[in-house]
Amino acid sequence: MSTPFQVDDAVSLSFDEHRRLRIRAPREYLPLAAWLYADAQPNLAALDGLGQLLEQSRGEQLTLVGNSCLVDFVNDLVLLESRYDLWPRTVLPQQVFWTVVNGFRRYLADNAGQPLLTRPAGYPDAQRYTFRHTSDEDGKQYLVDQTYFPRSWSPEEVRAAADGAWASPELVLDEQTGVWSGMWRGLEIAGCYHSGEREVLTYFPVISP
Repeated sequence: MSTPFQVDDAVSLSFDEHRRLRIRAPREYLPLAAWLYADAQPNLAALDGLGQLLEQSRGEQLTLVGNSCLVDFVNDLVLLESRYDLWPRTVLPQQVFWTVVNGFRRYLADNAGQPLLTRPAGYPDAQRYTFRHTSDEDGKQYLVDQTYFPRSWSPEEVRAAADGAWASPELVLDEQTGVWSGMWRGLEIAGCYHSGEREVLTYFPVISP
C-alpha cells in the first residue's frame, strides 16, 4: 500500500492523480510533513489564514491546535506534538519551520491553477473554523484551527464518508506518523490511525486547492 510521505534528503512536494498532496522529506522532518498534510492542507487561502494564526500563536504564546498536531513557539524553536501520541515530540528551529511553510505556499501559488487540480462538480463544501479555547483544568488558552464536514451533513453521512474513505481503493497510510488518507465522492478525507492495530483515531476533510 502506498504512503503519502517518502523519506528523502530534502523537502519536496507534488500532487497525485486524486489532487492529494505528496511529500518527500528527511526522516527527522516526517512529523512536519504530517502537520503540513493534515493541519496546514493544500489550499492557498486556508494556508494564508493559518499563517496569520501561527504569527498570533507565536506573539501571544498560545498553543495552536490543529486536526492532528499541537504547535508551540518557544524562543527560536518550534515544538510539534501529535495530539494522539503517535510520534515523539519534535523540536525544529523556527528558521527551518518557516522556510518549509513559505516554500509550501510558493508551491501552491505556482501550481494551484493547474487543470488537473480543478475541483470536480458537486465538490462538498468542507470548511475551516478557528476559535479560542480555555482549558477548564488550568485556564490555559489555545487557538484551535480545524476542518469540518459540511454543516448540512448528518452524523450518519459523516460516518459513512469516513468509513467509505477508509475502505476506498485510494487509501494510503503512513505507519511512521499515523497519517491516513482516502477518497469519498471526490472529497479527500484524512485522519490519524494507530498503525499497530489499524484503528482509526480521527478523520476530517482535506480542503483541496
